[in-house]
Amino acid sequence: MTEPLAAPPPTLLDVLARPRGQALLLGHVHPDGDVLGTLLGLGLALEGAGWTVTFAGPHPVPEVLRFLPGASRWEVWSAAPRTFDVIALTDCPDHARTEGLLEQARAAGAHVLNIDHHPDNRRYGTVNWIDPSAAATGEMIHDLLGALGLPVTPEVALALFTAIHTDTGSFRYSNTTARTFRIAAELTAAGAQPALVSDRLYQQRPPGTLRQLGQVLEGLAVSDGGQVAWLTVPRGLVSESFMAAEDVVTYPRSLRGVRVALLFREEAPGMVKVSLRGKGEVPVNRIAARFGGGGHENAAGCTVAGTLDEAMAAVLGAVREALPSRAR
Repeated sequence: MTEPLAAPPPTLLDVLARPRGQALLLGHVHPDGDVLGTLLGLGLALEGAGWTVTFAGPHPVPEVLRFLPGASRWEVWSAAPRTFDVIALTDCPDHARTEGLLEQARAAGAHVLNIDHHPDNRRYGTVNWIDPSAAATGEMIHDLLGALGLPVTPEVALALFTAIHTDTGSFRYSNTTARTFRIAAELTAAGAQPALVSDRLYQQRPPGTLRQLGQVLEGLAVSDGGQVAWLTVPRGLVSESFMAAEDVVTYPRSLRGVRVALLFREEAPGMVKVSLRGKGEVPVNRIAARFGGGGHENAAGCTVAGTLDEAMAAVLGAVREALPSRAR
């Protein structure tokens, strides 16, 4: 077995060590493989130990991730229909990303379990287990299940492997460690099926997806010095399902010489979502923090009020300021 980086806190183990009725596994907006894999993996393991588990969030499971065990049970809430004494959130640094569901679902005296590896986590839980040294929150859930003595079934293994796979950029990001691969190997031995994960994530695209990708890539722009590259997606250019399934910011990031890549997506009139990616030289989470966002040094995001042009001007200005002086 792999050694844990930071052991789960005793208070977390105390809450989960024995069944206490119903638990809500609560997701954030636009759930991705990181949050879905960890919530479903943890929830299915707890259910096997006697808990009654509900999976829910403000947005549905993207089609590309519906292969995950338990995904068909995901409930989409505009408002919480009831309250819970135990609520677990994973890979969610800011509880505002639940669009108010945490506050609505929280019973008086409830245990709110906040499990995450983002260094800028707001620590909003009654129990906070934040470990920025973990490459993925899926690694932490793997260790938590081990500490609780819960078996890793093939379904749990598949969910956690997917979470780690996506959280590390298919094991490409610089936070990927030897320990990450050891955990991935254990999950594979438990039934995770890496080929299935890759097939579902990357090899099940409908033909229209590539046409939409072509439309997005036509908007590629690169700074004069070649250090910054970005894409812009006006509202209505492509479908919501396409944006949920495709991590398009990886395309400008893949260019030689680029230090910071960005995606500007107009989510609503006067509201632009910005995704930032770095290559280890510019901490993009600090740039995102200037606009109320956050994330990791090499992967972060924020939402900016204004038009696409206004958001681009503001954020690209901040990026230029963050670049080493010789690279501006």
